[in-house]
Amino acid sequence: RSRGARDNGSGIAAALAAAEELEDPSVGVLVTGAEEFGLVGARVFARMEGSRLAGVEFVNFDTIDGEGKIYLVSHDRRGAGLASREAPRLAGLGPAVLARRLPLGILVDSLPLARAGAAAITVGRLTWRTLRRIHTPDDVPEDLSLELAERIGRAIAAN
Repeated sequence: RSRGARDNGSGIAAALAAAEELEDPSVGVLVTGAEEFGLVGARVFARMEGSRLAGVEFVNFDTIDGEGKIYLVSHDRRGAGLASREAPRLAGLGPAVLARRLPLGILVDSLPLARAGAAAITVGRLTWRTLRRIHTPDDVPEDLSLELAERIGRAIAAN
């Protein structure tokens, strides 16, 4: 049983920090659930909204650990464009920022949204050590600072 500090307490912290920063009333925060069960929350939302997601931009915050590079992960050209626009907002936070495609075998909540036509990316900070900890009893809050997660959320939300 995992306490979920990194996956995805850190992402929730980033999303809440983004929500605090937002000034544009046309921008909202979506929190989906059941990622570990095949992205159920994101898939249901994408199915419900369907073609209305075309052209909408989504930034998914997922697993922002205390070590590693900041990754902006995309699924297609739309997402790659969004990642290239968002990367400069994160460049001054300290860790290196890298835009890349989603690695094979990894599932993130931005994927169903991209498949529905949205420009969707996932922002995360992690290493192989992080990946070995998530979804295990070792994913605990006692050794994790949420400061960078909050700074990432605020940076993405800043206009």
